[in-house]
Amino acid sequence: MILGFSSSIQKTYPGSTFNMLSVTVDKALEMAHLSRGDVDGIIATFLPGTFDGNLTLHFYTGQLAQYLGIRPRFLDYVDFGGASALAMLYRAEKAISSGDAENVILIVGGKASPVRERKVTADSVDRSYQGIRITPFDEFFRVYDDMNPVTDYALVANRHSHLFGTTDEQRAEISVKQRFNASGNERAMYRDRITVKDVLSSRMISSPLRLLEIVYPVDGFHVFVVGRSSRNSDMRPLRIKYFGEAHWPEMPPELPDIVSTPAVESSRGAKPLLERVDCFQLYDSFTITVLLQIEDVGLAEKGKGGRFAEEVDFTYQGEIPINTGGGSLNVGQPAYMSGGVILEEALIQLNGKGEGRQVKGVDNVLVNGIGGWNRAHSTTMVLGE
Repeated sequence: MILGFSSSIQKTYPGSTFNMLSVTVDKALEMAHLSRGDVDGIIATFLPGTFDGNLTLHFYTGQLAQYLGIRPRFLDYVDFGGASALAMLYRAEKAISSGDAENVILIVGGKASPVRERKVTADSVDRSYQGIRITPFDEFFRVYDDMNPVTDYALVANRHSHLFGTTDEQRAEISVKQRFNASGNERAMYRDRITVKDVLSSRMISSPLRLLEIVYPVDGFHVFVVGRSSRNSDMRPLRIKYFGEAHWPEMPPELPDIVSTPAVESSRGAKPLLERVDCFQLYDSFTITVLLQIEDVGLAEKGKGGRFAEEVDFTYQGEIPINTGGGSLNVGQPAYMSGGVILEEALIQLNGKGEGRQVKGVDNVLVNGIGGWNRAHSTTMVLGE
């Protein structure tokens, strides 16, 4: 069961990464009514260069435990990028049910500003650090300078428009509606409401994706506490009603199409539950990412995601609420991974803590994470009581 959660997010954190993590861990444990001495498991994720500016941390999970003063009997590491947070939660539940641990903390995030200040993304971090291979075939595929994942998703957006007639205005609707949701979220970095015209007049980053369609990397952590008993927790006794994961490691030229994501497979078992889902938290690194998941999890037929974005009110007041806190497009993306942002918002909605953007009567939430180089991973989860 999820007993507690917390987050710390800043555009640029001036102190040490470990201190930022330490504060976040203690706040999450306070919600769970636990102390560090009660924790016997840690699961974490990490992208090169995004923890504290160092390229790698040798024995990463061991360093986390050492700094936090925890001697765990269960350690795990998940490397699915933005899809990691949901996989970590599923694995924590499995570890607890098997008796491998009693209370596990999940750690997602880091200090991304050193990478951001070098003007590279996590997927092109090898441009600033030596000795990184993003794929086994870098010398064949990566012959030009790229700005992946922006350039990759720009290619997908162009392909989607070519195949289905999806317009820039339809993608812009996603930014507009998520910003409306963010206006009710005091923790969002961007809260002023915007229009389609604002999105279309913002600076072009990689055609056709514009500035207001792209997530901003920030410093921050999300910590979740998973334990066997909810006796002392103030949270609802939530359980995982469905979990699926899928991994498509092929490079884009090897895929039958580039306008589908592994969410097609990871969400397949969740289809019978869709009618009972009260809101959706979909990975939102870009507007096109959200549009692809709308189609792949089954909210719209393939090719009709643009029309869905245009015609359906998916604000927190609408018929199909999506990314009710404004998503990473407005909260920011800690350490180049948004999985913690969408999982936290799911828990906020399920526990009636949404204040200015609370959806009425939330009993089931579908969360979908996308991650890895070129959309390699997808994890889908339905949470409810």
